[in-house]
Amino acid sequence: MCSTTLFIILNYISITLSAKVTWLPNTSFNLPNNFKDGKLPCSKQTVIFPESLANSIQIESGTSVGGFVLPMEGELILAEGVIELGPFADVNCTSESNSYYTEKSISLWAQPDVWTSSKFNKATPDAERIPCFDDIAEFPRNTDFTVILPDVTQIIQGIKINGESLDTLQFRAYVIKQSDQTQQFVLNKNLDTGIVIARGHCNSLAGCPCQNNILSIDCSAKFCPMPSCVNPVQPIGHCCKICGGIIAFDIDRSFDITTFKEQVGRTIDSFGDNGLIYHVGRLPPNKVQLVVVDKDEYSGISAEVVNAIAYNMEKHIVHQMQISGSPLYRSGLGGKIFVSMFFTVILVMVGIYIYYYRLPEITFPIMGRSHPSFFSRFDRRTESIVSLTRRDSVAPIGSSIGTAFRNPLYDSKRKNLIEESVMEE
Repeated sequence: MCSTTLFIILNYISITLSAKVTWLPNTSFNLPNNFKDGKLPCSKQTVIFPESLANSIQIESGTSVGGFVLPMEGELILAEGVIELGPFADVNCTSESNSYYTEKSISLWAQPDVWTSSKFNKATPDAERIPCFDDIAEFPRNTDFTVILPDVTQIIQGIKINGESLDTLQFRAYVIKQSDQTQQFVLNKNLDTGIVIARGHCNSLAGCPCQNNILSIDCSAKFCPMPSCVNPVQPIGHCCKICGGIIAFDIDRSFDITTFKEQVGRTIDSFGDNGLIYHVGRLPPNKVQLVVVDKDEYSGISAEVVNAIAYNMEKHIVHQMQISGSPLYRSGLGGKIFVSMFFTVILVMVGIYIYYYRLPEITFPIMGRSHPSFFSRFDRRTESIVSLTRRDSVAPIGSSIGTAFRNPLYDSKRKNLIEESVMEE
């Protein structure tokens, strides 16, 4: 009796602690499946929306279309960036017909962006943004959607459709009874739902992976923004490269994932109010991954925190660490400083040279042969230059040279010239 009561209590706690993961139709404007012809409109096409929209539609930057026919009721969200409207000379766009946006979303169970939950944060990899073994998948009322069920069997805590909870057999019966006009669920390639509803909880000290049967994540509809850092990293199970830090390591049954989470929290708190977000995930078969990112704009603190955590980890735990580089606005700063200092030194050296070693003055001839040469150097002799003058020349005033330099060949040459002139006479 006591064991039965304990089982009921544990089962109740497991249900109450289960996270709710809600299906959120991917109404992105940049998803081809949301258009009637299954293709994104090109720059010459006019996009026509339905008269009313039940969900918000986000138009990403870089969109280029001929124009919009807006709905009477609805909400359009324009992302930051450039959105071009008007006809363009686009050689890749050969059709000028209208493109019709349909709000009916067709998505795979394995697409991460169609699920939303309070347990997700910025650091959660895409592989853990689908319903896990302890989650309740909920499909809200009055939502037009079509979901292709997974080929690999997924175990979840529960499923709710229009507010009604179903078990495995009831969910299968619901899917089979659907009409073609109101088909919300499409059977997988095995003609099965691929969903098993089982109530249970994790008893392992090392934690339990989201799903034991790894589901290949579909990243085709994932929008990856440009990373704002040098050398971005890509966590296991994530579609995009991000800025931050990653630590992945193998574990055994003695590993305590709760203690590890507490250590990570203390290290992050030691860096002060830094606005960091982290996620500790258990991956199959025996691996743990830590992802740390900045809450707002990347500043590099998340990479420093991951480096500190890796340094403080126990030596027997062999881990792999990846950290992204500096923010893009800081990249190349060292090179810019080096180039600036290099040219500064060159300019200083040129200034010193001009000051101590004055450059010769250069004159340019105008016309004619009156100039002996194209470039003539003015006499800039200083007192440090020895003068080759006659003996009777006067030494410069203030000169340290007492007498002028006397050329010993001058008198002998003059004497020979005088003797030759006398003999001729």
